[in-house]
Amino acid sequence: LMCWGRNDTGQSTPPAGAFRQIDTGYTHTCGVSRNNTIACWGSNNDGEATPPAGAFAQVTVGRMHSCAIGINGTVSCWGNNALGQATPPAGVFMQVSAGDYHTCGVQSDGSMKCWGSNQVGQSTPTPNAFFTQVSAAGSTTCGIYSDDYALGCWGQNDDGRASPPVGAYTQVSQGYSHGCGIRSNGTMACWGFNGT
Repeated sequence: LMCWGRNDTGQSTPPAGAFRQIDTGYTHTCGVSRNNTIACWGSNNDGEATPPAGAFAQVTVGRMHSCAIGINGTVSCWGNNALGQATPPAGVFMQVSAGDYHTCGVQSDGSMKCWGSNQVGQSTPTPNAFFTQVSAAGSTTCGIYSDDYALGCWGQNDDGRASPPVGAYTQVSQGYSHGCGIRSNGTMACWGFNGT
């Protein structure tokens, strides 16, 4: 694993080892090792870089908390929990995404659950819908619907960060004030703030 860029709190200094999945947050980073354990590095003011022991399939890093899916499909979270963003519900999940102060996950049946901050509706996904993937960041959440692979976003929409273009998508990544997605034809679309 190689990291580069800003390294104020050691977030770009990974440990030695073999990793199969990684996620970067605001001031810390976590990765799933080849043996299914999680290693984190960088800021740990709220315990966000102290993962639990166990075997995990995926890890996601938020601003001050992290979450991971165990090999049995249950979600574990650690770090700051002032708004409940680190208190996942029971269930079996196939993918999870941690934002700044909220977290969302796609359950094994395709339904979505979110927990944590919901001041602008970022934790209220479209009801009675099924998804293939979700991405949470800032005060916005985006998900790909499993029926037509269209992209839906909810929550804060300043600068158009929750207004993706129409189309079929295979992957989405939501940032703090913008989002990007890969369309089914392989092209990429981005939306939201573009000041830089």
